[in-house]
Amino acid sequence: MTQGRRVHERYDCDLPVTVVTGEGELETRATNVSLGGMYLITAEQVPFGTTVKVRFRVPSLKDDALIEAVVRWAKPDGFGVQFGRLRALEVWALNQYFKSLDVQPED
Repeated sequence: MTQGRRVHERYDCDLPVTVVTGEGELETRATNVSLGGMYLITAEQVPFGTTVKVRFRVPSLKDDALIEAVVRWAKPDGFGVQFGRLRALEVWALNQYFKSLDVQPED
């Protein structure tokens, strides 16, 4: 099985994120982010395919972003989410944020 290339470059980060689930809220940190999603460090596991909302703020935003996302992969130290629809403001703010971050090498 071959892996497809990522559509969006991933950037290393250390960003506080709140994951909103049907059961409540989970405080986490993102260790990488792209326009497609983010990887969240936490001992808690959220099942594959679960729809959640991720709330975070990047410097270009005056208010928190609240983005619907789906859990797409998990590791022992956390899980990755794929973003749903991003508003133009969120795309712009993330692109501004990426300018201050290092691109993560491909696996």
